[in-house]
Amino acid sequence: MQTRYPFLLFSAFVSVFYASGVLAVTCTATPECASLGYKYSKAECPRGGLKCPTGDGYYCPTPRPKCNIGDIFYTDNTCVAAANHDSSKTVLGIVVYVNGNGVGGQIMAPWWIDTNGNRSSSGVGMEWSTEYVDISNLPNYTDSSPVSQDRNSCGNTDKIIAAGDADTYPAAWATRKYAPTTETAGKWCLLAAGILRNIQNNWSAISTAVNKVGGASNLYSHWVWSSSEHSSHYAWGASLALSDLGGTDKGNGNVYVVPVLEF
Repeated sequence: MQTRYPFLLFSAFVSVFYASGVLAVTCTATPECASLGYKYSKAECPRGGLKCPTGDGYYCPTPRPKCNIGDIFYTDNTCVAAANHDSSKTVLGIVVYVNGNGVGGQIMAPWWIDTNGNRSSSGVGMEWSTEYVDISNLPNYTDSSPVSQDRNSCGNTDKIIAAGDADTYPAAWATRKYAPTTETAGKWCLLAAGILRNIQNNWSAISTAVNKVGGASNLYSHWVWSSSEHSSHYAWGASLALSDLGGTDKGNGNVYVVPVLEF
């Protein structure tokens, strides 16, 4: 065993000598992730992305956009302030909620829909449900304070859809039938009460954008259904332009529907 150590030491010495005396090594600064295209956060790449090997940046071909409440959202997955509206683009909706991390949120169609999911300029009233049943896996909110924190528009809608057909739950099904683009077909939802409250709190900016894109001029004048349930007999509804938020008889056919989409 002892005769092997000198050989190993000698080999190490030769290697260092050879590397330092013969090879020329050129060191360059590591390129920044952003310069290589890794300029997004993980949250902006919801379908997965490539992480920068030397940093925390990500690359994804269709990043989740960062928008502000009241922005106009287009079918090309971009958003701008109402003052900068690009009439050459197709409007998908108005940003009415932004997630806590500033990435993604929910947009609202700037017009009413009818029971078949067709766009309606004047609006069509419809029932939340045609029977008084408490959907077991849908949370019940009996007070306006906690329901104002419910922003799970699509999760709620999924549960309502699973509970019955379009004849039983017209409002939720109308939003799922709404399909302004092939890519968003089946993804629109009945907005949760917390989103309704957010619209009320930001009505000035949102209504400015609605008017800018030629949306329904009477969005402020009717009560709107939410996907938040109060009890077997009531669901939450609100007027967009006022501060009202209340439990409404599910069989009331005079309440309107405006769909939202997560982005």
